[in-house]
Amino acid sequence: MSCHSIVRIGPLNSDDGCYATLLRSSITNYFSSSSSNEDNDTKNDPHRLAISNRYFDASVTFAGLNQSTDDIITASESAVEDGIILVCDSSLSASQGMCFDSLNKLHDNAEKSTDLGDLLRLCVGVSFGPSPLADGTKASEEEYSRRVLWCLDRGYEYVEADMSPVGMESGHNDRDKEGFARIIEAISSCMWSSHVMKKRTAAATTSVTAANIGSGNTQSQPNEKANADTTASAVPTSDSEREKAAVANLMEGVDQDIESKNKAEEIKKQELAFHELERVIADAKNIRESSQNDSISDEERRKLAGDTALRMMDLFDKLGFGDDEEDSDETEASSLPEGVE
Repeated sequence: MSCHSIVRIGPLNSDDGCYATLLRSSITNYFSSSSSNEDNDTKNDPHRLAISNRYFDASVTFAGLNQSTDDIITASESAVEDGIILVCDSSLSASQGMCFDSLNKLHDNAEKSTDLGDLLRLCVGVSFGPSPLADGTKASEEEYSRRVLWCLDRGYEYVEADMSPVGMESGHNDRDKEGFARIIEAISSCMWSSHVMKKRTAAATTSVTAANIGSGNTQSQPNEKANADTTASAVPTSDSEREKAAVANLMEGVDQDIESKNKAEEIKKQELAFHELERVIADAKNIRESSQNDSISDEERRKLAGDTALRMMDLFDKLGFGDDEEDSDETEASSLPEGVE
């Protein structure tokens, strides 16, 4: 039985200008157009994402805030509530139904009607150009701070997203991503409940085999007669030659052993980092619950939230998220004909 991670997104409506609908379609289009998902069955499904990175694969399905999963999950599939994305008009002059304050009721109703997941919680302020809150005025700074605090109290990350074509294309190669690029990064790096770890040991074995082939060591069982003839013709005749031959025999295979050991240590470090990431997620959940129960002060909550965010970013660095894009760019550049940039 296949498993899907459910992400609630809203508010969804039938209007052509629905920001949540636009964001959902932009996210699905981004993932479906990526090279790793070209042959996936979810390519043309507007509700599903196939997440794939060097560590795991996962299936994510979008649903409305109060939508029944029976509409999108079949009887042969299972689903886990993993997250929620609330969308609003970032402008200070937004209509009542699309302004930031309208999210209060949406969040409360969604929590009552469904068991909301907390692996991914984003609150997205949509604009079509530079953020209206980035004009440098005191009113904008105060409004931005108010929104961030509201999100922290409820376990969300606040993101200002420029949904213009230029805004959606920019920032994906930056180390500290913002806007639409940050939304894609958050979805790509989340350890979804539906994730299936990739077999790292097989990849390591393949790398060692490829190294052997590249070095010319392709004979696993050389002919005994040929080996004997070669050995006989290469018998060292002096002390210096015998010493060199002995050192060569001792060093034979050492490089392979070192490489295999390094691979094993790398895999172990990554597994430890994933366990630590699970602990960080649990800590973040505890901070949110403590905040809702008023068992910690606002100052303590902000400090704990900041420390947790720093721990998570440090773990992402250790796990190498974002390296795929850099590797892809280097590969494409090296494949170009000489003189072409």
